[in-house]
Amino acid sequence: MIFAGASIAEQGERNEYIGVTTPFFSSRFLTQRLAISDYYYQYGTNGTTVKVRGQAAEVALGAQAAWQRGWVEASTGPRFRHNRVTPPGANARADGSQWGLALGLQGEQRFGEDWAFNGIGSYTIGPASYWGRARFLHRTFGDAWAGVEVIKHGDPDYRATQGGLVLTGIKIGDKFDIGFYAGVKKTSGQPRSFYGGIELTKGF
Repeated sequence: MIFAGASIAEQGERNEYIGVTTPFFSSRFLTQRLAISDYYYQYGTNGTTVKVRGQAAEVALGAQAAWQRGWVEASTGPRFRHNRVTPPGANARADGSQWGLALGLQGEQRFGEDWAFNGIGSYTIGPASYWGRARFLHRTFGDAWAGVEVIKHGDPDYRATQGGLVLTGIKIGDKFDIGFYAGVKKTSGQPRSFYGGIELTKGF
């Protein structure tokens, strides 16, 4: 499966990513994943707005299990990031290149035919950064689902919480799924802002 997406927020914050997940040597239970991303975010500390621009790449090996109405996957692998922080010296811990070990967990549970809860989370040892999202969804039409989402992410220097609405699983042809989301974001030291994004998956 190929997955990609992009999100934007006020003040020019953004995130773009693309990746691929495939079975590990045709295994039913093991997966391998490669993902790259490009991002810009900002936060406030001690009256200063710190701006971070960067790129990241991650390779992971995962183990998954499935049952009648759900599935779960745990993964781990190395993650590399390179950040450029302004103003210079504002955050030496986040500036420059850094390796880490990413730990991930994701899954979904359906309740009947028309309700579902899914979540995805990751924590990177080294930078001590985290990202997590939970969605509660209801089937709307065809294979499309609509609902609400909550996202939390951060590291030792900043924290952000997002909440909004999502419409996902819209079929485009036989193999493409597209989704949209939008809501409100609050980052430490910054005013509330609106965010929105698009996500795309393609099966093989």
